[in-house]
Amino acid sequence: KASASGLPSAQGQGRSARQLRPPDIPEEYLRFTGRVVEVHADDESAGAAFEELFGRGRFERAFPEVAAQKLPMVLGLDLEWKPDRSRGRRFFEVTEKSPGNPIALLQLACWDSVLLVRTTGCRDMPPWLAEVLEDTSIVKVSAAFDLADKLKLRHTFGWEFDKRVTDPASFMDIAELAKERDVPFGLKKMANELKAPMLKSKEISCSNWATDEDLTLAQKEYAAEDAFFTLLLLGRLFERRAPPENTLAAKAFASCRITRPAMEGSMKPVDNRDFKRSFFELRGVVKDAVASLSLVLGSEGCTELNKLFQVKAVEKVLKTAKRHNCVLNSSFMRQNEDLFMVFVESAGAATKVRPRRLDDEEDAYNDDDEEEWEFVARLCGRLAAYEPLAEKRQSVLNRHTVEVLQVPARAILGANEQARWQACAERHKELVETLSTPSDGMVLKLLRHPHGADAAVHLVRCVSTLQAALQLDAQEAERRLRSDGKFSQFLATLATIERGSAEEVSVERTLRARTRILTDAQRVAERVSVVWEAAREAIEKVKWYRQLLGTFLAEHAQAEEWLIGGSSPASASAPASAAGPPSAE
Repeated sequence: KASASGLPSAQGQGRSARQLRPPDIPEEYLRFTGRVVEVHADDESAGAAFEELFGRGRFERAFPEVAAQKLPMVLGLDLEWKPDRSRGRRFFEVTEKSPGNPIALLQLACWDSVLLVRTTGCRDMPPWLAEVLEDTSIVKVSAAFDLADKLKLRHTFGWEFDKRVTDPASFMDIAELAKERDVPFGLKKMANELKAPMLKSKEISCSNWATDEDLTLAQKEYAAEDAFFTLLLLGRLFERRAPPENTLAAKAFASCRITRPAMEGSMKPVDNRDFKRSFFELRGVVKDAVASLSLVLGSEGCTELNKLFQVKAVEKVLKTAKRHNCVLNSSFMRQNEDLFMVFVESAGAATKVRPRRLDDEEDAYNDDDEEEWEFVARLCGRLAAYEPLAEKRQSVLNRHTVEVLQVPARAILGANEQARWQACAERHKELVETLSTPSDGMVLKLLRHPHGADAAVHLVRCVSTLQAALQLDAQEAERRLRSDGKFSQFLATLATIERGSAEEVSVERTLRARTRILTDAQRVAERVSVVWEAAREAIEKVKWYRQLLGTFLAEHAQAEEWLIGGSSPASASAPASAAGPPSAE
């Protein structure tokens, strides 16, 4: 139940616990363009400001018919206070023992003006305000005015509604009227249903209304429109079904009919289509980014808000979204609370975001749907294909270094799949290593792909090439290759790479490149009288050597023939298309 502050009150706890939904952003909405006056309740000018805006004389001069028909002045009424918080509970319940924060702002609206009355630090209700609330000839219209609002009035001002208001009929509640007319509940929903769409931000609703600073423009607009639309919707509800004749409600309806043209003249339509389109486009890429970053090893299932700006897809969409005043910040994330949970672990810490996982999300996986060997093969395939968002590091030959990653099980398996793997992990430990960590829970590491490349075949080929080039025996050629750290690293990854894949081709080229480097290192070592290990370290630091060798391996299939054959070009300065790969000599 949305109370005057926009926060749930005691009566509507059940409805507030409903399933979260995407934000309702209208393609067009109405903006109040009338006069907004801000005063403090204790100011001497406050009463005069009320009389200037809402005095009976001004009302009758603007609408002479109301004087002839002796119709009442009808005002929109709303209250705001600093959001009440309760440890361990999503919603705060206002009670006698726990009244929460005092009222910080009271809004009054007529057909063309709104008075914002700030009440921070005000312990007694000013006489002029008490007179307005107690005057039964002035109809006050509110949205969901209930026990919580009465308790707030008493807690803030010591003003007892039930004792001071002699005719409760002078207070009308559009929430009750909507219920009687089968109109959707909530001010924004009512406005949409009654063809008066409004922009009502939950983030502004829950902002600090008791601030010592000036209210922001967004707060003033929100507060003014809450009161104004409350008044506007009274007439629209009565148009759905008129109140009984010869009642105060009937007279209030007559006043609404007379003032309706003036109220409609105090609003203007705003085209919101570009903002809405940008909002949901940004929402989509942020959802994917949060999901990916929250699965990274060590993430603990969440990510820092600032890291989202480093994701290229988010960065690209933001460039367009900003032109339509759509930005990525904590407010945006909270607007999308159906997707995300936003939190700060300690004062001064970074804002963090985690995907929202609803309790009623169904895990459809069933063990009976596939055999164990099929499940294990699928798991290994997912591990082999897994790529985190982080940039891959590169080798000295400008190639991506293939890394055997530790993967959080939650990144590739649902809850039921994780349970199945735990039950059969021991039987397949030669394929997948299973670890457990405090931050990430179950972590998996692929040890051998079910259809992995044959490392022995690649090793034999490279041994033969090095043996032929340097006239070594097979044992010494293999020893030199295995002593090369980069060669051994790439050779070991073949067990986790699918046979015949593009990754295997890339690793094969790298192995051949390392073989050629060892060949050239031996030749340089013989010319300058150093050990071949020192020569290898030296030539790897020669930039043109690395670049040219890498270019030929990537762009020229013929280069691989030269590499295996060990022949050298006539001149290292010859054009790349004719020279072949360089000789370190």
